[in-house]
Amino acid sequence: MKKLWKIGLFVCLCSCKNTNGQEVRYTQQENIQLASPRIEAKNVILDTSSRIIASLRLNEAEIYYTDDGSEPTQTSQKYNSTISVSNPGTYTFKAFLSDFKPSDVKAISFYAKGIDISNISLLTPLSKQYPGQGKNTLVNHKKGTSNFKDDQWIGIVEPLVTIVDFKDKVFLESIDIGYLVNTSAWIFPIEDVIISFSQDGVNFIEFETDEPIEKLNKDVSKLDNLHISILKEMKKIKIEIQNVKSIPKWHQGKGNPAWLFMDEWIFNTRNNK
Repeated sequence: MKKLWKIGLFVCLCSCKNTNGQEVRYTQQENIQLASPRIEAKNVILDTSSRIIASLRLNEAEIYYTDDGSEPTQTSQKYNSTISVSNPGTYTFKAFLSDFKPSDVKAISFYAKGIDISNISLLTPLSKQYPGQGKNTLVNHKKGTSNFKDDQWIGIVEPLVTIVDFKDKVFLESIDIGYLVNTSAWIFPIEDVIISFSQDGVNFIEFETDEPIEKLNKDVSKLDNLHISILKEMKKIKIEIQNVKSIPKWHQGKGNPAWLFMDEWIFNTRNNK
């Protein structure tokens, strides 16, 4: 009898009828949010082309996307099959299903393959805990995944100073610096970037960058990229990347230095755009 009472209570909690015989649902689907679509791409650094596959473990849900970085709506392009990508840009995806809250946006960015360099020198040692694949991790034309244990990430807790030597003198238009944010693992965005360039390969001239540096006030987990405009002719470039020296007060690790995780540095000229 006790077991039957529990079953009856469960059924009533899930759906009961009012005095008019209409079913009343106590768990409203409108309050349930769809999971974000799973996005897969073989490579995001474009040498020739790549492909995107989007999926969701709910057949009735529909996935919409944009190819300009904007948030998708149900008037955006509907995902029906694999997307071929040949140009740099950001694709965003969102799932919809009647009576459910739409999913959060899932984004994936593609980059033009940067020019090859002659050498990269590290003036500060890498962390023994997260050395990636050594200094060439930053220039091997490969991106890391959302897993910070992926060996395509270099993790540091002190400023990383590097000098990059190009094969020939180049007019460098910009640099893309890929980084990971996972605040629950004490991994924060880039704090600051100091850049100097050399036209003769010996003497360096520092110049200011005006790209906004991200500040966080809550837990975040994402792959991101810092795009820095250069527009200088040079033989060498010196780059100093600084981590967050003191984790902010809202975080459990407040006061400690934060980890900074970087993967690919992409050097852009007119030739690779």
